[in-house]
Amino acid sequence: MRDVKWQNGDIVLDSAGRAELLSAHDAAFQRAKIRMSARRGRFIYDRELGADCDGIAGEMCLQQYGQAFGEALVPYENTGAKAVALTEHGVRTEITVNGETKTEEVRRYGEL
Repeated sequence: MRDVKWQNGDIVLDSAGRAELLSAHDAAFQRAKIRMSARRGRFIYDRELGADCDGIAGEMCLQQYGQAFGEALVPYENTGAKAVALTEHGVRTEITVNGETKTEEVRRYGEL
């Protein structure tokens, strides 16, 4: 499956103004990141999409983020995530798809 590349909430365009396409491999990582970034219950067409991270705070917050991200990724086979550090705007997360791991910053967004 191919997908359009997103960055900071916007579609990425090439020099000709066309949307950049992702390979199936990169699209799988992007879908996981979008699912973790969305607030659960806020996407009108799929209320199950997203991670339930509201109210996470305190010493165990990385563990709580990891659990919320894991629950958000349940629909995807061979996909998981581990929250490794808090950042200024989100959570640095190791996303694993089919045995390959990438580190990405997951930022929280509101309505989709």
